[in-house]
Amino acid sequence: MHLQINKYPSVKERINYHSDYCGVDRHDLCENGASWWYNYPIQDFDYQFNSWGFRDEDFEKYTGKKVNICLGDSIAVNIGGPVEHSWPGQLKTYFDIPTLNFGLQSAGNDALYIIYNKLKEIFDIQNVFVMYGFFHRRLVDGEFTRNPYYDDQENFKYFLEHRITNVFECALPSWSYSKEEKQFLSELKIYYFDKPIDYLSNRELIDQDRKYCVNKDLYNNFRGTEWPTFKQFVQGAEPHPDMFTKEFGEFLSDEFLSDMYNRHKNRDGQHINQETNKIYADYFYNQWKQRNES
Repeated sequence: MHLQINKYPSVKERINYHSDYCGVDRHDLCENGASWWYNYPIQDFDYQFNSWGFRDEDFEKYTGKKVNICLGDSIAVNIGGPVEHSWPGQLKTYFDIPTLNFGLQSAGNDALYIIYNKLKEIFDIQNVFVMYGFFHRRLVDGEFTRNPYYDDQENFKYFLEHRITNVFECALPSWSYSKEEKQFLSELKIYYFDKPIDYLSNRELIDQDRKYCVNKDLYNNFRGTEWPTFKQFVQGAEPHPDMFTKEFGEFLSDEFLSDMYNRHKNRDGQHINQETNKIYADYFYNQWKQRNES
């Protein structure tokens, strides 16, 4: 029955695929440059896709049996890192039944919806964990396509038509979405990882070089009358207590914010690393526990 899934070219091309590299995970395609790729601390892994075209163990032995399934795009595949570091790879350690990774590179939310409905015919599904991706992706003639110029309202309507019901759900990290998209997800109570950048939680990093970390114009725009001047602050003046009541991220330079974002990246410079994947795995597991303990 798995051939119903493998009819899609985007899945078929990964059947029994085995390589040291995959997609954008190559030194010449790394978003942060070749130096980042070569110096990434985790290098001892490769890409092994099964006979169904997914980066996991073989699924044939589980047909008709009780399983959990994980749905998502290349973050679920964990491009740029070992499959064990993916959120499905870490989530499966919490369960006694198989938790299968159906991550698909470049898949849109409509593709996840279609794949889910096919998987219901193949497995005795106990729990579904889904990470929704970009709103502008579409499945067209079996191929994953994208158009970043779709209207937001059109995207949101299309998403609601393909939202999977009665599942544990989340979305990509906050930096993947626009302000309007994040508001839409928040209204639907769909979790996404959003690391606030504030002075208290990042004080040690900011204090190492305040002149580098803090944007002068933004600081002065937010500065209260009793705060140290920008010059005093970058020279080591103690912050005023009122500063802690504001989101210090409003004052930070683009360079610092970019560096903080890089702390979550994988070897390819685009996808999330083991630590951030664990945040998602733990979120899913805690949601599952709450539902089963209530």
